[in-house]
Amino acid sequence: MKVLLAGVALLALAACGSAASVASPAGTPLSISQLKFAAMDAVGTPSYCDRDFYPIARPDGEQASAGAQYPLIRADAEVYAAIVAHEHLPSGELNVEQKLVLYRAWKLLGAVALAPSGSGYSFSYRVLSKSGTASYLLATGTVRVDGVVTVTGRTPTGAPNCPICLAAATLISTPNGDVRVTDVKQGMLVWTASADGSRFVAPVLEVGSMEAPTGHQMVHLVLADGRELLASPGHRTADGRALGSLAVGDALDGSTITRWEQVPYFGGRTYDLLPAGPTGTYWANGILLSSTLAG
Repeated sequence: MKVLLAGVALLALAACGSAASVASPAGTPLSISQLKFAAMDAVGTPSYCDRDFYPIARPDGEQASAGAQYPLIRADAEVYAAIVAHEHLPSGELNVEQKLVLYRAWKLLGAVALAPSGSGYSFSYRVLSKSGTASYLLATGTVRVDGVVTVTGRTPTGAPNCPICLAAATLISTPNGDVRVTDVKQGMLVWTASADGSRFVAPVLEVGSMEAPTGHQMVHLVLADGRELLASPGHRTADGRALGSLAVGDALDGSTITRWEQVPYFGGRTYDLLPAGPTGTYWANGILLSSTLAG
């Protein structure tokens, strides 16, 4: 009987030990950047609107941005250390190619948001689907302070609605009359606004266009005075509001929105321009807008 009881006791201890190992406390806390990388390693990198490629890709733009942002990234010790470790970069000065790796990882970190949740953080962001019929998935889950990730969902979702400018039929105001945005060229004179809102003529510094992704949605709005516009939700008004954030009844360029809807775009490419001057604004179909090419 004593032997039997001893065996039962040993089994109980073993069971207790097993339970304790499963419910073991969290390990060493990681930095926020390390936790973001843990989430990405578990569910995939985020699909987001990359300013180096939207609304248009500029020649050598990403490499130039990598060089310009390098001192800023390096000055953030927590972020820099996390990227160097995750991307296996050297601890010393980086060369041109390594700076690009650093910069791309930094952009990914900026595309993932963590919200405090219990003993860790929750996340929710869009990733490319690797199988099935959906092109994109909304990945949700939690990451513990020591980097243990729990995925709670992978829901089919649409593509990132990146700010890709104006519909091809949009008319741009110039001193020689309205010109289709597709016909605007670098150096052409267009109407723009000064810092105090007054109208003046300035040359176009930059033009750009890109192919709209399949299923891209555009904002169609109509003003009380009859002006009408079709542009991407991320495009901004002269006072900085995204078109996608507006609603019926909102004021816009001296009038009021009487119709607002999102509609699929079948126009192929989308377009934008950047006039010289302090504001980077121009009139599209008679409505004052900000250029997405500024900054």
